[in-house]
Amino acid sequence: MLVFAIVAYVLIRRLVHSRAGRAMIALRENEPLAASVGVDVTKCLVLATVVSAAIAGAAGALYAHYVRIVDPDVFLFIYTVTMVIMVIAGGKGTLAGPVVGGLVFGLLPESLRALEIKPEVQWVVYGVLMILVVYYLPEGIVPAVRDWWRGRQQAMNGSTPGAASAEAAG
Repeated sequence: MLVFAIVAYVLIRRLVHSRAGRAMIALRENEPLAASVGVDVTKCLVLATVVSAAIAGAAGALYAHYVRIVDPDVFLFIYTVTMVIMVIAGGKGTLAGPVVGGLVFGLLPESLRALEIKPEVQWVVYGVLMILVVYYLPEGIVPAVRDWWRGRQQAMNGSTPGAASAEAAG
């Protein structure tokens, strides 16, 4: 399964950095503007649907093989909400965001369960962490870490974001 996850990540990374991926990003940001500069909206949407369906289908097949049963109860609404939380908390619009969100919100329940914390308390901790991430890191964990790292690098180089504009103005 890890090999499939790595292959899927590489495939999506290559797609995002291709011409079709840049067109998809343009559609995400401003569909009418992208269409006005020649992006084929239908082609991009079909490509996105096909790629996501292929990855989801392969993941479902691997999951069914892993658990050795196909049951609709496995895909309850709460699991869908949990996956959306993982994407938003990690950082939507980034490649690493869903991976980081999945690790944080996937390992957290397991860690709390290992500490023998009651399920009710686990849900409270899960909810509080989610609220804290959404409130303090509205763009997600990955963009916040990336921005912090860039600020740190600029501080180490002796330049600040406002210093360059102040020097240019004065």
